[in-house]
Amino acid sequence: MKYKIIFIFIIFNSCTDMLINDETYKSICFRGGSWIEFQNDDIEDYLNNDFSLQLWISGNSNSSNDGKTVLSILDNNNSILFGLFRNTSADNALDIYLEGELIETITNDNLNWSKVAFNFLTITSESLNDGTGNTLIKVFINDIQSFQSNPLNFNIGENNLIFGARVNTSQTYASNFWMGLIDEIRLWDYALNINEIAFHMNNPSKLNISNGCSNSDYTNLTSCEEAGETWYGTYSDDRLTNLVGLWRFNYDKPKFNILDESCQELNLDSGITGDSQCDNINGIIYTLPGYSIQFSKIGA
Repeated sequence: MKYKIIFIFIIFNSCTDMLINDETYKSICFRGGSWIEFQNDDIEDYLNNDFSLQLWISGNSNSSNDGKTVLSILDNNNSILFGLFRNTSADNALDIYLEGELIETITNDNLNWSKVAFNFLTITSESLNDGTGNTLIKVFINDIQSFQSNPLNFNIGENNLIFGARVNTSQTYASNFWMGLIDEIRLWDYALNINEIAFHMNNPSKLNISNGCSNSDYTNLTSCEEAGETWYGTYSDDRLTNLVGLWRFNYDKPKFNILDESCQELNLDSGITGDSQCDNINGIIYTLPGYSIQFSKIGA
């Protein structure tokens, strides 16, 4: 099946709530026929080396015969280089594909894809440093390691990174659309360890252990100093310089460009306004004709 016409169609309603007053959106609600796409030129250098991908994700539908896609990377033959899919028969399971094959189905009692309930997924790739060029791919559900691959030479080639669907780079094939919400995606250029992953799971609004402001109610330099508090910096932890992509979806109106906030956060810590000196990795929302995507105020 081929799809040559792609629409960008966003509506203002959330999955279960309307946006009111001065509230901001917190997540994206996928309702079928839509996805977020990151271009190969922007992400290739990171995903072909050590990396960590993190996201908060929720289901919102009953099981079906097609494994709905959390994320995917497809080659030119529509084979799955890497992908995470909702299992078709169990609401607490994920199917892991590598190099065109279903490698393993993992389960977790905290998962329930049939309802709105966020879980924290982390995918890491770490070099073995043994001269082979091989890496280990690991998948964590919340703070539990649920999968580790055999050593493999992982390379995404010239293909894009997709969230919410199984789509090839030429956009001539699209299927297995996610139904549910995604709140915040993070990309790091190293493999996070279990302690760091556990901290992120237990502190969804924090990027590292440093408090930043003497009053934790204020999360950036400007708001902290305007309140008369002391700004200690959120990036005293050197690990934060490894954050290369941050997509929070905390917008005051719907967008089809998903803007990278990682460098802007680093600039705020240095007192720089905006995203100057940033090499941002921005994504794009796509929808098929007749479908739409929603922004939601429901978040992790």
